[in-house]
Amino acid sequence: MVAQIEIVSERQGSSGWIFTAQVLDDEGELRRHRVSLSWADYNVWSASGADEPAEVAAGALRFLVSRAPAAALRGSFDAALIRRLFPEADAEIPRHIRDLG
Repeated sequence: MVAQIEIVSERQGSSGWIFTAQVLDDEGELRRHRVSLSWADYNVWSASGADEPAEVAAGALRFLVSRAPAAALRGSFDAALIRRLFPEADAEIPRHIRDLG
């Protein structure tokens, strides 16, 4: 089973958005995370600007949990961390934005 991702809240911050996300991992553990997404990262991952910010955040999380166990995710992190950990993130995350898992 692939981890399930749900964005439960969204608010605008000073340089982007801040989301509360729930991740249900393949062992049935539900975890909450605070994820910030800058406008710069949004523009890279949604070049057309047509995607809702929450869809982009969820896509970034889907990519991340496809590379690392959900249990290893920090409680709070900036989505830019994904780009630093995985050089292929910029090319792959757009494919995960509308992927329903």
